[in-house]
Amino acid sequence: MNIALLKKDLYQFRFAIIAIFLYFIFTQLLFGTVCPFRILFNFPCPSCGLTHASIALLCGNFIQAFQYNITVVFWWILIILFIIDRYFYKLKFKVFPTLFIIVGILTLLLYVIRISSYIV
Repeated sequence: MNIALLKKDLYQFRFAIIAIFLYFIFTQLLFGTVCPFRILFNFPCPSCGLTHASIALLCGNFIQAFQYNITVVFWWILIILFIIDRYFYKLKFKVFPTLFIIVGILTLLLYVIRISSYIV
């Protein structure tokens, strides 16, 4: 593991990490949610359910995770591959931006399908 790179990344992004942490605390306390889309529009966002799905996935409740948001598996695969590539072993392919775009589009498509049943 490349500890020096991890320390450098944490130091470089320390203010962003602190700001995000504070944002999560205050919005959860004030609005009962951390989702800016839900706070502003009172409507579910494309990534709605990813936090609950991630928790369910980590607890081994795969069916429940898929019910919250089925794209959670794709996002976690990308995150794990990115961490491996960045801190452990340089992978030979450099397609992360493309994969993130593909999974993002898939998330948006599933959102449109989900939201169409929400509206009707």
